[in-house]
Amino acid sequence: MAASRSIFRFKKFQIAHGKPGLKISTEACLFGAWASIWAKGRMLDIGTGSGVLACMLAQKHPESSIDAIEIRQDVAELAAENVQASPFHTQISVQDSDLQSFSPNHSYDFIICNPPFFHQHLAAGQQDLQVAIHDDLLHVQDLTEGIHRLLNHTGEFAVLYPPHGMEKFENCCETMGLFLNHKAYIFHDEGSPNLRIMAIGSRENKSKTQENIRIKHADGSYTETFEKLLSDYYLLFS
Repeated sequence: MAASRSIFRFKKFQIAHGKPGLKISTEACLFGAWASIWAKGRMLDIGTGSGVLACMLAQKHPESSIDAIEIRQDVAELAAENVQASPFHTQISVQDSDLQSFSPNHSYDFIICNPPFFHQHLAAGQQDLQVAIHDDLLHVQDLTEGIHRLLNHTGEFAVLYPPHGMEKFENCCETMGLFLNHKAYIFHDEGSPNLRIMAIGSRENKSKTQENIRIKHADGSYTETFEKLLSDYYLLFS
């Protein structure tokens, strides 16, 4: 791993991140911990980046197998290095592939994706950000079609979007017989606007539920909810 990369240390593994790709965010860690509640069986991580979500799910579900795909070859190589250095290298398979051409010979019990969510928003020269956070290469339509194609009949999927992105994604899902069953609205603290929405969906159109999750209190300390979700992962939580 390149010496210039940052290292994010968790309790049971560590992840090199950034250069190439984006650095790990608090929201991504929260998403991985939250989604692990629903995760099960054979899993797919779409756009794995550094591989952090795949490793978080593998830690919580040691009996699982996880395919992690990444469209950028250099980022896929980074994810593969991270996985190989982790305790989960026999559970996780990293592949350099885009979703549209990814054709496994099986379906999945659980699909997770922290997708790009901006549309044509940065200058063309910022290539790392352009691919990692823009929907140019993974539009909501492509993601929805991929989930519909690869999810088994009783499977569930998890996504993380800003509010405007989640609305587009949900509308697209419903045209294909996919439904968001539970949403968690993420807030930085009591007075902040909604940053992101995490959602769990399936092929079943059942009663919808929701919750609010605040990361910190007004005094800067982490909330009990956040600490409980990340207690198995973050070094600062005993």
